[in-house]
Amino acid sequence: MSATATVQGARLSLNGRLDLDSVPYFSEPGHNPLTDAITELDLSGLSHCDSAGVALLLQWVSEAHGQGRPLSLVSVPGKVKALLELYDIEFLTLA
Repeated sequence: MSATATVQGARLSLNGRLDLDSVPYFSEPGHNPLTDAITELDLSGLSHCDSAGVALLLQWVSEAHGQGRPLSLVSVPGKVKALLELYDIEFLTLA
């Protein structure tokens, strides 16, 4: 199963597996779900996230901050938190 993204107001919800197989899809033209209105990334629906998924999350946070807007990770699953801690970037979970 690959990852899917759903936008509801200012929240972008990710579901499924955010991994090396699914991340490239979000880099294709027209498939990046991150809009100027998004201020929260809801990760509660992720069943799996690997280092490629974490890299995508970092990219999106960086893009948002570069545009002068906050982007917070919310409802971060324990396994994703563990990866963020391993890479010493757990500050991203502050919502």
